[in-house]
Amino acid sequence: MSQKKSGPRSQYDAVSKLLLFCVPLALGMAGFQCAGGVRMADALYSCVCMYVLGYQTTPPNLWVELARWTAPLATAGAAVLLLTTLQVRVRNLWCYLRGGSVAVYGPEEEREDLLEELGRSGIEGRDRFVGAHNYILLNSEEENFQFYVSNRRKLQKRRVYLKCRSLPAEFAASENLYLFCPEEAAARLFWKEKGLYGVSKRCGHRLRIVLLGFGSLGEEVLRYGLLDNIFAPEQRIEYHIFGDGAAFAATHTQLPSIEDPVIFHAEPWYESVDLLEGAAALLVLTQENPLRLVRDLLLATRLPEIDVFAADDAEAELLAGHKRLNVFPWRREAQRAENILRDKLFGRAKQLHMYYVRKYGRGQAAGGQAAGADQEWRKLDAFTRYSNVSAVDYHDIRLQMLAAQGISPDGAGIPPDVLEKLAELEHIRWCRYHYLHNWRYGVPDNGQRKDPVLRLHIALCPYEELTETDREKDREGVRALFELDLNGWK
Repeated sequence: MSQKKSGPRSQYDAVSKLLLFCVPLALGMAGFQCAGGVRMADALYSCVCMYVLGYQTTPPNLWVELARWTAPLATAGAAVLLLTTLQVRVRNLWCYLRGGSVAVYGPEEEREDLLEELGRSGIEGRDRFVGAHNYILLNSEEENFQFYVSNRRKLQKRRVYLKCRSLPAEFAASENLYLFCPEEAAARLFWKEKGLYGVSKRCGHRLRIVLLGFGSLGEEVLRYGLLDNIFAPEQRIEYHIFGDGAAFAATHTQLPSIEDPVIFHAEPWYESVDLLEGAAALLVLTQENPLRLVRDLLLATRLPEIDVFAADDAEAELLAGHKRLNVFPWRREAQRAENILRDKLFGRAKQLHMYYVRKYGRGQAAGGQAAGADQEWRKLDAFTRYSNVSAVDYHDIRLQMLAAQGISPDGAGIPPDVLEKLAELEHIRWCRYHYLHNWRYGVPDNGQRKDPVLRLHIALCPYEELTETDREKDREGVRALFELDLNGWK
């Protein structure tokens, strides 16, 4: 990746340009001083005239001669720079007035790739604030948060997509702030593309997934694997982790509540080759010397396919030619505009919430349907917002399962036994979302069904132990998503 231009570097560039512009002035002043007998004011005036071809007198020495020739060049360079800057600002203003503009700040290569993808709606942001309707911040977390805080008032009614690896998306307290993690986006995209339902069904929903390497990328791949790879109530999908997962296991205290076991291995992978050989999916996530690891895996195992998460295009290109490797360029895929903005995903989550609002009469928003959905969405806390996002996200997996079974995704036409199974799977997903945020089963003392402070919920139990009312809510959730599908998510 190219190094980004920001802060001190850009200030250095500006100072350098100013100094170059002043070189003819310095040469001329030095020449007039050497010539002697020229007053300081007259010398300065003559030097300024050189910038506009206004010095017609024979130069007294070489210094002034050089100044006379370089001054117009400096003027021309400054004029070109000024015109370029003006052109960019006019273009940015036109882009803003057209609506839907997106200002992009970040490392040069990432910024340019994203601007190319955004086309006419993209606005380049460097070191100054530019007006736009949306903002994508791809710099370091510290720089991104500093930019957001420094321009908070200007960004009040704008959507800001801030790249952040330290905090989950649910930590965004502001309704217009979206925390974007490339690793999280990559994990979500990977499992959709992988589509393990067919493999799981052939194995009687008993299979093993192995992750080599962990870190922030591995955490997200595991988290989305647990949320997306839900195919049958009786399934047992084992996740074997070869990497440092001690912190993840310690902080996710309700991980044992999830039916699919997560097993962290202390030994190196090459001491468990038989375990790898029996895996339905082997994922290479390590970003430290991945080429050597892939080489060793190809020698040590006979697996027909190994999934390799490639961090950059060069690495992906080197590995793409091998028939046993399924190369996933995760960083490039994660930082596509559609995966950062996630308009479709969040728009559907808002509509799903609005469906429940109207279904159960929990509120009446003013304005049109879109305005009403936005208004009701703002009333939710971040955890509940992303619970809706998780529900909509899993719906893609549900559609994959129905397609594999030859069942039309029409809520009215789905057999009752299939709908009941889908409702149970939806309840399992809902439980897992809560377990991954350390909620647990319990009867709150506040007289409500849940206690957000203690993270207790009375419905965090097996589907068969739910009341009929709660089971109907799960069925209704599935039917709602099919209904929204049929209506085109209007």
